[in-house]
Amino acid sequence: MVKADLINRAMAATDLSAQDARDAVEALFEGLRVGLETGNRVVLRRFGVFHAAPRKTGVARNPRTGEPVGIPRGRVVRFRPGQSLRNIL
Repeated sequence: MVKADLINRAMAATDLSAQDARDAVEALFEGLRVGLETGNRVVLRRFGVFHAAPRKTGVARNPRTGEPVGIPRGRVVRFRPGQSLRNIL
């Protein structure tokens, strides 16, 4: 499923026009981005929780050349599914 599929499903489930559905999906993704960027958890009831976690530094290897490559410190997005989603899967 891609963003266009989400937009089409939003249009089918509501009486929104294509542009309004696109704006709604974009606003959702923008809200997720801003929430994670500021370090907040994003909780979507019955779906799951997104949060930014620190990434460990370390050394990896380039599979082609075998050279060591440094992994910089940073943050990664983690997702923990909600109970409803876990029951489906």
